[in-house]
Amino acid sequence: MIRRLARAPGLRRLATLPTAHRAAAAWSRSSAVRESARFILRELGGSKELATYRLRSSPVRVCIRHSTPDLYTLDQVFVQRLFELPEVVAKALESQGDDLRVLDLGANIGLFGACILGRFPEARIVALEPDPSNARVHSCTVAANRRADSWRLGEACAATKSGRVAFLPGEFGTSHVAAPNERGTIEVEAVDVFPWLAEAQLIKIDIEGAEWAILADPRFGRLEAAAIHLEYHRRGCSGPDPWASATQALEEAGFHWLSVTDSGEGDGILWAWRS
Repeated sequence: MIRRLARAPGLRRLATLPTAHRAAAAWSRSSAVRESARFILRELGGSKELATYRLRSSPVRVCIRHSTPDLYTLDQVFVQRLFELPEVVAKALESQGDDLRVLDLGANIGLFGACILGRFPEARIVALEPDPSNARVHSCTVAANRRADSWRLGEACAATKSGRVAFLPGEFGTSHVAAPNERGTIEVEAVDVFPWLAEAQLIKIDIEGAEWAILADPRFGRLEAAAIHLEYHRRGCSGPDPWASATQALEEAGFHWLSVTDSGEGDGILWAWRS
């Protein structure tokens, strides 16, 4: 019943007061997990607990920091289903076999990996996440699913060459490689991801503006991946239209593409695949 009511049209329109809005959001997001009552109580109580839940859509478990932007990410992935595979992408990936090789760049707390494991339980995942706090939650998710042998997490930035970079942590899903003169930065490892990109069949890229260097690298056009999930950003884009820059890069690399979201402010999500 909770799942059905959480998706009922107009539920969020009832949230006219801050408290009511928080309750409506908790109710809606609780539809993603099996322990829905526990989830709602923690959210309404203002808990900042790191909690583990079983997804309603699959046997996969996820770890979430309550009362943080982790809940927005959970909503995007498992309520709005923004990572759901379009049919043409699903067919392209199914043709690769059950033990799909996945590379998750900007892996945050691991929800993309959790989503893919719900569809491809034997997938092998390599994930990169440079924010130490996000990486700890991601590690929790890997451990909760007992997948340490097939879900590897590296605490590093995705880049086109290895080295060290200034990074702004603590921003949850929007932590990013720092611009000059940004305060509160730390130094983190950066790794050349192209050796891993060359091996992956499914690639997810959400690295808050650092994607443009990867898309512009001549090696990108030589990738043989079956599909890419790309979140592009205005940050770091040298052109006036990030959507046009992202789709052009995909087309030049031989991919078809489908737009999932476009904020109208230069950020959006694309699925791309090879026919």
